Amino acid sequence: MSVEQDIKKVTPEVLVCPLCGEANGCSYAAGRPHSECWCNQAVFPEVFDPIPAEQRRKSCICEACLDMYKKKAEQNKEPHS
Repeated sequence: MSVEQDIKKVTPEVLVCPLCGEANGCSYAAGRPHSECWCNQAVFPEVFDPIPAEQRRKSCICEACLDMYKKKAEQNKEPHS
């Protein structure tokens, strides 16, 4: 197997969120300036931890997955009565 074939095998589609498989809305990957991307104003906590190491930094997560992660993190912080 060539290096090119090996890279294609482990590189996810750049316009797909590696967490949910839906469109990630990445402006930069779509060929627009990075400054137009929704992620410029976002804060990303440990949301990348569930992504396998070989797929990290290959494609962006989507805003919906980031929002869902943040909501779950907030729920886990709330004191239970």
